[in-house]
Amino acid sequence: MAWILRLVKTGAEGEGPCTDVMEINRPDDLVDIANLGLTLSEAKRLLAGVQREIVAAQAREHAVRRPDCSRCGEVCRLKDYRDHAVATLFGEVTARLPRFRCAACGGIEAGVGWPPRCRSTPELDRLQAHLSALMTYRTAADLLEQMFPVDAGKHHETHPFQGLVRAWARTRAVETWARATAPSTYSLGLATLGPRLLVAT
Repeated sequence: MAWILRLVKTGAEGEGPCTDVMEINRPDDLVDIANLGLTLSEAKRLLAGVQREIVAAQAREHAVRRPDCSRCGEVCRLKDYRDHAVATLFGEVTARLPRFRCAACGGIEAGVGWPPRCRSTPELDRLQAHLSALMTYRTAADLLEQMFPVDAGKHHETHPFQGLVRAWARTRAVETWARATAPSTYSLGLATLGPRLLVAT
């Protein structure tokens, strides 16, 4: 028995383009209870596939917006495209975003509203911070990788200081989460040691 999962874009004008995300093949009997429904690996691949298609569509729509030059105020023209890898809870995705050049002064502008140095989504960062308050960062990353699409719990650091900066950001996120969830119950004392967070209650 097989199913094809198809993603269809809809809007004010009705249905738009569609994409086949994944084909699922499962036995048509339940002699073995392990055949019931989706497996974890299938669910992870499904989430990752849907995430990639939605991000690609969002990036295409975002690329249409052209910024004004921050130097002279003239409208910029398309220069080229750059791939931006972003870690999300449902897998690492690549957003193909444009760069623009001002025809008047030659200045270079990035896409409208795209955050600089964006390597992961806030949702993934918050979940990592929450889990890192309960266990070591390595264990938290392994847990995320087991439960969500591959690479969801990993960051690829290109410079040793990036790990410290990310750990500092996780520390701030954990402190914010602790104050918001239990401001009068307990406080957290956090010390950063490389990619690991130590928690003192």
